[in-house]
Amino acid sequence: MDEIKQKTKKNKKFFIYLFVGIFISLFNILLLWILIDLFKIPTLISSSLIVVCLFLFKFYLYKKTGFTN
Repeated sequence: MDEIKQKTKKNKKFFIYLFVGIFISLFNILLLWILIDLFKIPTLISSSLIVVCLFLFKFYLYKKTGFTN
């Protein structure tokens, strides 16, 4: 019984990791498109800014969803 609980917990953590990763990737593409194409901000500046911000946001999401516990 304990083994089943561990597998269920691992599967739950995997799906949290998967969905957060998909969300961050799509959000990254959207933000880059907006900043580079619509606002005409240089690629180096916008991509660096977005990568740092999304890294912190991903950490926040992992803490909020309980992935890091």
